[in-house]
Amino acid sequence: MSTIDLSQLAAKSADTVQELTDDQRAKLRKMADDAGIAEEPQGTLADTAFLVVITPDGQVVAEPDINTAVRLTRKATFEDFQRAGHVLVDDALAIKTASIVGQQMMQMTHAMAEQQRTQAIANSLKL
Repeated sequence: MSTIDLSQLAAKSADTVQELTDDQRAKLRKMADDAGIAEEPQGTLADTAFLVVITPDGQVVAEPDINTAVRLTRKATFEDFQRAGHVLVDDALAIKTASIVGQQMMQMTHAMAEQQRTQAIANSLKL
């Protein structure tokens, strides 16, 4: 009985796999599954990802779903990366600043309401 090193077989047959029919590919996948051979995931390992798009009218949009359908009119250039990066940083800073200002305004509103209550109590006691 001879044994076959499936990893070597797969490496040697990688070029011919492109010539297989869909039915042959399905059978090959089933054979690999039955043999316990896991297909290595493709792509870059990442913690998270998002898609940055520059629309035809020049807006920079960040999409949280990287599978969003995109129709390109051209390839990205280094200038596109720079511009989109600056826009994203500027927008993030603006959102952070607006959040801080909103929190401060709420604190001021709460303090003014508390001061009015205190003043009303002082007036009722005629202090």
